[in-house]
Amino acid sequence: MFRSLIIIAISITLTNPAFAFVKLDGYFIAEKACEAYQSKNRQTNPGNIVVRPDMAYRMLGINKKGGDYFQVHVDDAPVTDSRWVSSSCGIHVVEADTLTSGADDDANDDVVIDQTGTESTDNLLTLSWQPAFCETRPGKKECRDLNDGHLPHTTRQLSIHGLWPQPKGNDYCGVPTAIRNLDNPDNWHRLPAPQIDTETADALEAAMPGFASFLHHHEWIKHGTCYFGEGGADEYYDDTLYLTALINDSAVGDLFFNNVGKEITGAEIRAAFDSSFGSGSGERVLIKCKSDSGRTLINEIWISLGGTISPESDLGDLMRAAESTGMGCKRGLVDPAGLQ
Repeated sequence: MFRSLIIIAISITLTNPAFAFVKLDGYFIAEKACEAYQSKNRQTNPGNIVVRPDMAYRMLGINKKGGDYFQVHVDDAPVTDSRWVSSSCGIHVVEADTLTSGADDDANDDVVIDQTGTESTDNLLTLSWQPAFCETRPGKKECRDLNDGHLPHTTRQLSIHGLWPQPKGNDYCGVPTAIRNLDNPDNWHRLPAPQIDTETADALEAAMPGFASFLHHHEWIKHGTCYFGEGGADEYYDDTLYLTALINDSAVGDLFFNNVGKEITGAEIRAAFDSSFGSGSGERVLIKCKSDSGRTLINEIWISLGGTISPESDLGDLMRAAESTGMGCKRGLVDPAGLQ
């Protein structure tokens, strides 16, 4: 149940003109360009300020209960930054634990996120070795399932962490502040769900064990919103699944599968990429390790990619189009399932 961010439509029915200003919390998300007035009655607008579609503005209140003008905060507006905007110009995002009249429990799916931009051509694919991840997070649902033997496929292949448009810090594109503030692991289930079809969701649940903890919500909100593929979240995750399958079906996947419980080197991982995807591809792979009880565990591999990703993309070409990177961890254990 998503009860912290609720999209509500404020009724514009005028019932009693004697009602006074009503303070509101949360944010106003503009759905179209509208003037932001200093005085709604005289319709004065110093600076000719206009709210921008899909932008979030801090909500101050409404002119009266059931009124027809929101008062919102507009940064750097001259004379006053408290401006009046017609309620027909957007929607109200409320942060609360109780429902406001007219709200929809499941309205998180209707949150407006601006997806106007050019598709990312500088990306980082991050894949995890799930047993190593679960050594230090045994309480997470996906880790309880893995350690109880219910996710055997996670011990045979690399798992999806995410696909991150670069450079670092390029995240939360068009995401309202109220939603961004919810993005921590305890609240991932309350984030808007990515709009993906059933086939993609089923494949993602298998390839991304963190799906059980709503990792796919977080990855879409933080990183996917900056991918700007024409197909939105569905394209973002289909591209991620496509690349991950290529790696797991290659000599790289074989290297991990055949060495569970043994040490492998960063050089061996890079050589497996060269063998499968062409000379030079391994130089675009960074190996991440973690320490656990005196052991060095291979935790993730980060693959740098350049160019537009599509279902026909050659992974080797994408890798060689990216800048080379350091190796990172030089040697580590391919951790078996279960707490060691």
